[in-house]
Amino acid sequence: MTSTVTGRGKPKNNYDMDEGEQSFLITKVTGLPRAEVTNVKVEFVNEDGAQLENNYDLDVKGGYAAFYWLVKNGLGVDLDVGEQFDLANLEGRFVLLDIIHKPREAGGVFNNIKSTVGPGTPFGDAASGDDWDDED
Repeated sequence: MTSTVTGRGKPKNNYDMDEGEQSFLITKVTGLPRAEVTNVKVEFVNEDGAQLENNYDLDVKGGYAAFYWLVKNGLGVDLDVGEQFDLANLEGRFVLLDIIHKPREAGGVFNNIKSTVGPGTPFGDAASGDDWDDED
């Protein structure tokens, strides 16, 4: 008996992403567990439609630091000690990320966020005049 797989073409995800600074739209944010979040998964998409996912483990020093700079540089919110932050504030926002490539052992590259540089430039429908910055 043979087993077959029907190809669907190259996945539309982060494989075609260029290195360097580029604007991303935050499309989805998930925090787990729900009550006192310790892990945040953020899904991004750039103007070309390339997708990127990043997990922030808030219990790890580097994971919290990366999340802090996403919020600080991306939204201008400084998370003071004890301050609570609603993850819903991230969705629909544009951030400027510096992307670097890291080679995979099995071949290809892994796209990684080197840093969150600042607020991103809106693209798509948001660039047509919707002023998303006035929501706060």
